[in-house]
Amino acid sequence: MKTFLIVLTASLTLLVALTLTISIQQPSKTAAQEDLPYTFFFTHYELLGDPDNPEGVRYHSNGKPFAKAPDGSKITLSGQGGWDPSSQTAQGGGQYTIEDSSGAVTAKGSWQVTDFSSFEQLDGWWEMGPEFKEEGWQGPPGSASFSGFLKVKVNLENQGDGVLTAWCVMPGVSPKPDNHQGDGISLTGGNFNFTDFSESEMSLEGVMFYSTDPASDGYVLTSDGHTVRKTATVSSTASATASPSATATTSPLPTSGGPSQLVWVLTLVAALALVGSGVAALALLRRSFS
Repeated sequence: MKTFLIVLTASLTLLVALTLTISIQQPSKTAAQEDLPYTFFFTHYELLGDPDNPEGVRYHSNGKPFAKAPDGSKITLSGQGGWDPSSQTAQGGGQYTIEDSSGAVTAKGSWQVTDFSSFEQLDGWWEMGPEFKEEGWQGPPGSASFSGFLKVKVNLENQGDGVLTAWCVMPGVSPKPDNHQGDGISLTGGNFNFTDFSESEMSLEGVMFYSTDPASDGYVLTSDGHTVRKTATVSSTASATASPSATATTSPLPTSGGPSQLVWVLTLVAALALVGSGVAALALLRRSFS
């Protein structure tokens, strides 16, 4: 019986070790997203003070930018994500709602990024004077923010695949590309034709971009809540961040991280050891009762 308990204890130890090994090799989706040097947030802008002459802005990550289709239907998105221009990868997602022309909800669910397409960075920020304050900075401390256009492939639950374009066009961007007046989104491809973003661009729903890449241009937040232009340094990642002509080829979205080949080999070995231990334990158990 003592030998049986030893074998049983060894089997359980192997099982626990196997579980811990696999869990270590599988980083969470949140952790993987935090490793991406560029991030985006669908953002609600809260103007501080007089709306006609604000003294600052507070960023909220519950923004709901929207776009309309020719038939009057509207799609509204919420969420966030990230991308890495050097590896051409992206991930993220959130929730969507589709309404018909009368405002009745016809579909809703989750959406997720499936591929990176391109990013184009623009120069220009709020340009509201040196006393203009910014609160609720969504990026990590020291991160830069900037205007630009991001294009990714997405999948909408029960609706199919499409191409999402999201942009941040701050008041200081000049000239405005294609007569854009502000932040917005569009969703095209497949069953989607949400290309009328004029109302959303004039609203307080928008998009914020951030980067932790040392070579990224943009604006950084000071300790007193103001933004100043960042002085970028050269890096390999920056060379892949989009200039106005940059267009990246698509590539599959990186998964949240599956076990490596070595882990699978260890899994097989541990499984065989468990089977052998189990057989030995059964044999000893039968002998103890015979």
